[in-house]
Amino acid sequence: MRKTILYRRIRSGLTILCILLLAVVLVTPGVLQLLYRADSKVALGHAKSVRMAMQAAGAEQYGRGSAFSDVSGQGGVAEGIYEEILLLSKAPGDFWILQMDPDGYRVREFLYRENEYTVWYDADAEKTYRVYHNSDMIDTGE
Repeated sequence: MRKTILYRRIRSGLTILCILLLAVVLVTPGVLQLLYRADSKVALGHAKSVRMAMQAAGAEQYGRGSAFSDVSGQGGVAEGIYEEILLLSKAPGDFWILQMDPDGYRVREFLYRENEYTVWYDADAEKTYRVYHNSDMIDTGE
């Protein structure tokens, strides 16, 4: 009789353990998706701040009569403006201007990269901002 009670307890314990493990396995992907979405919203907010800082810096350069964009410069902007944009936006990532308006002072397309998130801004697209989550599949360390 003692053995049957012991076996029942073991079986009940294993059943509860299996249910808990199943719950963890089922809940984990949803939680990770929520975390990725929250991080992507932070990156999107920083990209929007960078765009606003670019607009301000472009207007300032236009007022001075100086060039704003420079393909050979860091981030695609003239010397000294890259740091100014990051300082104004307080964004921790990097940006690259891909396309400018013909006047050379307004940004049409740019990329913003922060950790494993990339934000693509396209003024002409239906959805002006797109956020991508980058995940390395293979890293050879080279």
